Amino acid sequence: MRIRLFVAILALLLCAIVPRAGELILIKDLEAIKYVGKEVEVRGRVVSVTTSPLGTTFINFGGDYPNQTFAGFVPAGSKIASNKRLSLIPGKTISITGTIELYKGKPEITVVSVDQIKGLDSPRVH
Repeated sequence: MRIRLFVAILALLLCAIVPRAGELILIKDLEAIKYVGKEVEVRGRVVSVTTSPLGTTFINFGGDYPNQTFAGFVPAGSKIASNKRLSLIPGKTISITGTIELYKGKPEITVVSVDQIKGLDSPRVH
């Protein structure tokens, strides 16, 4: 009887802990390296936003390139690449959703839609 009760309670706890289908795991930018290949929501403070001469934009978390802990990679020519709000987010805490990939040993998510960024319009944190 006690074993059945224990198993039932354990099953309920596991159901509460495991994310439901369609819900993304929310992680900190420092944890992104542990989730390569996974679709997640990464939250952290933006340190800098840089755009290359070719129009590629990088949203850097945790430090400036090459010392960032995580980056949002915005390809040149994507709809969001020309969004003026990107230049206003250094100092803000935002989150980016997508699948984490590695680039030169650093975790990043490719951002092609403004829908992948939460907190774009939030106030800056100093």
